[in-house]
Amino acid sequence: MVSIFDLIHDPKSKQTLQALTEERRVWLDWKPFEDIKALSAQLPDLAADHVACDGAKIVIGTPRDADDPLYQQIDATCKAILPWKKGPFQLFGVDIDAEWRSDYKWDRLREKLPSLRGQNVLDVGGNNGYYAFRMLADEPAYVLNIDPVPRLWYQFNLLQHFARRPELEFFMWGWQETIHFKHLFDTVFCMGIIYHHHDPIQILKQLYQTLRPGGLLVLESIVIPGEEDMCLFPADRYAKMRNVWFVPTVPAMVNMLQRTKFIDIEVVAVNRHESEEQRTTDWNPGQSHADFMDPEQPDRTIEGYPAPHRAIVFARKKSA
Repeated sequence: MVSIFDLIHDPKSKQTLQALTEERRVWLDWKPFEDIKALSAQLPDLAADHVACDGAKIVIGTPRDADDPLYQQIDATCKAILPWKKGPFQLFGVDIDAEWRSDYKWDRLREKLPSLRGQNVLDVGGNNGYYAFRMLADEPAYVLNIDPVPRLWYQFNLLQHFARRPELEFFMWGWQETIHFKHLFDTVFCMGIIYHHHDPIQILKQLYQTLRPGGLLVLESIVIPGEEDMCLFPADRYAKMRNVWFVPTVPAMVNMLQRTKFIDIEVVAVNRHESEEQRTTDWNPGQSHADFMDPEQPDRTIEGYPAPHRAIVFARKKSA
């Protein structure tokens, strides 16, 4: 099994990340996760006889009937880790209809995405690993999914407990830890993350350093319509999200990449964000996209800002 610790050559970086990993394991014992931890520990030691990552739904295991003890055990464990934000998944017949139809985003970028075969790939803020699993259809050498959220660790490890893909790994790290990944990855994904942080330029600089010469960054973000190179800076919330610091136009997003040394910048897709792609489900029972928009002005958020669009941009690091 490949590990990020096999790829990192700097002893100090290894030591720092190993220490951080041990520190964050304590998060898994927090009181809100007691039931999840107990249920996860009771799962049978069973490798799925079938894993399919090439369709809209990640399918792990041959479906069982709803009255099958394994189905009921998996169903109970999955439901203990609500909400599921990314998906869809099917785990031994348990259909996890997550808030996001994440396959829509993947389909928008997949047609132009070069093959990942034999590559080392990083997904920054990859949530529960839906996109990392989709990448496996291309037969990469290694995929690292990082996200500093215990609930997502439990979701990923529930899936991986049965899928057992040795080239796939998850750590509860954030983008800040990418400072230890210099020149390690052929392709880096950063999707739905950058606008949640107040220093996008520093993030892009660090992601540039993680790439090998000629490597590809796949950057996806909320954007607002417009041909001017400008960013919206919300006074408080944007689409009810407290942690949105800025929302660029596509030209502003391209400028950010240019000023952080990326080249060969290509706008792959721009689309209006719709409720069909992000919605309330049994697996995400809280509010979702439709609740964030002004019901009388669908082109405006509930706060009166321009409604979100989404853009996918490819950019490369200079070759050596």
